[in-house]
Amino acid sequence: MSEVRLRPKGQVTIPSNIIEAARLPADAVFDVELVNGVITFTPRIKKRSGDDIMAYAGVFAGAWGKTPKEIDGSLTRLRDEWER
Repeated sequence: MSEVRLRPKGQVTIPSNIIEAARLPADAVFDVELVNGVITFTPRIKKRSGDDIMAYAGVFAGAWGKTPKEIDGSLTRLRDEWER
């Protein structure tokens, strides 16, 4: 977990490792809400007219591994967890 500090003007800096992991562009816009004392920042996905599905392209990149061998291993482990 990263620590951030609230600045006098209400500014918060998101740590670079989180920006990189979430693949956030420099002009990212967020929805911010407070629910049960928890503040959440949710990046808005820019919609492109005509091809909205493409706004989600790459959203799970690296989720199961970075190499074909890692991906195969992850999928095999997941399949082994299924009830048969």
